[in-house]
Amino acid sequence: MRNAVRLIIFAAIAAAIAACNGKPTDQPAGKVQAEQKGTKDQGAARARATSFLTALQAGDKVKMYQAANLTAEQVASSRDKLIHIKQTKMTDAQRAACEHVLKISGDVDFYAAKLRKLVTPTATVRITQTAGANGGAPHLVHTVTVTYSKKDDAVQDKTGKTVKELKLPLQQFDYPVDAGEVHEFAFASQDFEKMANKEFEVVSYF
Repeated sequence: MRNAVRLIIFAAIAAAIAACNGKPTDQPAGKVQAEQKGTKDQGAARARATSFLTALQAGDKVKMYQAANLTAEQVASSRDKLIHIKQTKMTDAQRAACEHVLKISGDVDFYAAKLRKLVTPTATVRITQTAGANGGAPHLVHTVTVTYSKKDDAVQDKTGKTVKELKLPLQQFDYPVDAGEVHEFAFASQDFEKMANKEFEVVSYF
């Protein structure tokens, strides 16, 4: 009887030790792989968004297209297909792809013209955080920090105070096009409206 009790006690202790050790097998392998893939994908997305911001800061539309994985030929082809939509007989997916291409092209033109005063050539622009979002279509939101090195080149908020550092929420949408992907970088309408009204998320002032 004593031997049986001892065996039960030893078994209980061994189970408790195994539980405390937190073996990797306690976590499903699929979940670990999914988390690793998500981290890798976000890293690649952040690098792509950084390239877009660098090109925006330089006012270089060609490099903004490259960051979006877009070509002038794609834009021209998509425009032509939508103009002659009855002749091309596209599927809904093909039509949507063409619309995404044209929208991204329009975003490049729009932001290149509108945001140069905000993302000035002498400012330091970096992405400090990237997170997934599900408002509408699944997408990423990059927290962009803009730090002005020169007061004369910095923006002012709506109160007239000169901003030293601010944050911007840049959205990224990825769309399938021609067996690849194109990437849209844009600001939500309410965020852009705040920016236009100089209602910035200010980190510090001069």
